[in-house]
Amino acid sequence: MVYLTVDVDVDMNEFCDDELISELERRGWFVGSEKGWEPNEELTEDEITAILDKFQMSLPGTTGYQIYEKLRKQ
Repeated sequence: MVYLTVDVDVDMNEFCDDELISELERRGWFVGSEKGWEPNEELTEDEITAILDKFQMSLPGTTGYQIYEKLRKQ
């Protein structure tokens, strides 16, 4: 396998904030106006069921078991 390393110098003053935000969002990132802010996204029933299926055989005392118990009680 061949690896290629490329160094690029970019002057951040060449771009406006809106262009950078648009590019990041296009790549799947979330851009918020407050530092440390995270969107409040609740898990769907399908997501909860999938997680429970993965962790249902976890042993007590493990992180997997703690996750299973927290979600099972919801």
